[in-house]
Amino acid sequence: MTMAEERKSGDVRAALAAGAALVGAWAEVLDRINVFPVADGDTGRNLVVSLAPLRDVSSTNTVLAERLLLCARGNSGNIACAFVRSWLDGPADESLPGCCGRGAARARQAVANPQPGTMLTVLDALVENGGTAISREGAEGLLSRLAQVVRETVSAQESLRRSNVVDSGALGMLVFLDGALRTYFDLPPGRDDIATSFQALVRFERTHDEKAAETGFCVDAVLRLPHGSVPGDEVLARIGHEVIALREGDLWKVHLHADDVDVARRSLGALGEVVRWSWDDLAEQIAQSPAVAKAGEVHVVTDGASSLSRREAEALGITLLDSHVDFGDRSLPETRIDPADLYATMRRGVRVSTSQASTFERERHYERLTSQWPSVLYLCVGSVYTGNHAIATAWQKAQPAGSRMTVVDSGAASGRLAVAVRATALAAHQGRSLEDLTAFAKAALERAEEYIFLERLEYLARGGRLSKAGAWFGDALHLAPVVSPFPDGARKVALLRKLEDKVAYACERAKQSFARSDGKGYLLVQFTDNRAWLETDVVPRLRKAAPQAELGLGPLSLTTGAHTGPGTWAVAMLPDAPMHGA
Repeated sequence: MTMAEERKSGDVRAALAAGAALVGAWAEVLDRINVFPVADGDTGRNLVVSLAPLRDVSSTNTVLAERLLLCARGNSGNIACAFVRSWLDGPADESLPGCCGRGAARARQAVANPQPGTMLTVLDALVENGGTAISREGAEGLLSRLAQVVRETVSAQESLRRSNVVDSGALGMLVFLDGALRTYFDLPPGRDDIATSFQALVRFERTHDEKAAETGFCVDAVLRLPHGSVPGDEVLARIGHEVIALREGDLWKVHLHADDVDVARRSLGALGEVVRWSWDDLAEQIAQSPAVAKAGEVHVVTDGASSLSRREAEALGITLLDSHVDFGDRSLPETRIDPADLYATMRRGVRVSTSQASTFERERHYERLTSQWPSVLYLCVGSVYTGNHAIATAWQKAQPAGSRMTVVDSGAASGRLAVAVRATALAAHQGRSLEDLTAFAKAALERAEEYIFLERLEYLARGGRLSKAGAWFGDALHLAPVVSPFPDGARKVALLRKLEDKVAYACERAKQSFARSDGKGYLLVQFTDNRAWLETDVVPRLRKAAPQAELGLGPLSLTTGAHTGPGTWAVAMLPDAPMHGA
């Protein structure tokens, strides 16, 4: 069989989707070890967001290539997308080695100032060691050689040597290739797998030195340039550094680091129409980049369907497993989405839906977690809401590593799940045993309460969870249910008309709940696109209703928000919850 025939026999799109899924499973580690070129802890995030379009195996290669260009973020994401697009736009008879070679060349050409010991180094090694090794018979050996290349990146840059870690982008590309090539050639996980090879990295903890001050902005822009116009490297170099530039038709994707984000936008806008624009404050990212939280004997895991932001989860040492939110032509992990963007999209009338991560992706998460921690306590979103519990328990029973993971059907979602998981994580920091912590979590779930207040019913109707006639009738009469998640599903616990009635109801429920615990516990207020109003008008009244409770303010789970819509808000309560930092 020729290489061209072999490439046709493999499923390229399934391979690319598997590579992206495996990156998602390792994103938490990639963020933590990200110290080069800037210790901003976003390599995993950028790769997940950039490669998210690969999850769609039904769109045409042309559409997918353009979506990759539009979604690419950060150094790692833009380089990875440059490489991946070559799997989509080559000649039909191109061999897989030829495709990889063209992709590696495209990725290197996109970077204005390539550095050793990065993702590009792995791609160069892929081409140098590839040839006939990019085959079913040679893939195992090839991946082993690439793993050695990644291990050697620890000495490539001063920041990597000082921290004694490999380059996060290089490891991210190895993870992607491992998932993609094994799926393409229908190979099982290797005996010397990534979790075993890089086990020391999962315990890496940032120090003050790695979080040294850095100023400026990480900019990603998509430009539509006048026909035939091509911005030279010297032009982009005057706007910023760490420049990466990719082209798709008349669109140009530009990534760079700039000292002044407004000046950068004006300068790029002078070159052509700015089609898409995003930026991150590097100093803020570095200050908030993830580190290993206080670790006890047990590691707590939950789903993104809980109302825990990824940043809060990282601070508590909790791992979040995402489902996806689909809106417009995008599908992203729920905790990787800007809520303001999602709710603005919904208010424009765009239909939004949710979908589960693939079984492949979820199982790769379980493998990574059980290789990293001796005991994992997974507080699953209620089985009435998703199939997560069934898939986790099936894997747990079938795999030897499953003995290290305890799976609990929480019967909860959104804020009710969040307050119980938060309390469990704080208890885990005290070094409690798995048995004790599991009992603690179950007791917390029984005590937890949540009340969700909807602004309008039309969003439930759009998602098919309520008839259009019922939604119109309720909205016309300004009637909206108060919803509470239980193990048997979401229950309507009240039907209220006025906004004042909703606030009064929340305050009364808080007063009654905390009266049973001498006023102590945790109260979580959750917002969609109404944070300012809640902070000004609702939070002060809740403080009066439960003055001794610790009060938190955070975003409503996007799994919930995608169905209930903008304007929704919620309160969740856990009497006798442990205090943060106690």
